[in-house]
Amino acid sequence: MTFFRNRMFLEGIALGGICGIVIGSVIAFTLGESGIEAIRRIINERIPGRTQVPFKYLSQ
Repeated sequence: MTFFRNRMFLEGIALGGICGIVIGSVIAFTLGESGIEAIRRIINERIPGRTQVPFKYLSQ
């Protein structure tokens, strides 16, 4: 019984990973590079300081 439970779990992980890659590829192909850059720009404007590295922690 444990074998079947683990098998279903692993099949679910594999199916979810494959579906995620396919859906992500379709979205990226549809939007294109300019659309993705626009989304990144909007996110960076809404959340300032997200891309900055805290250098005070790196010098320790």
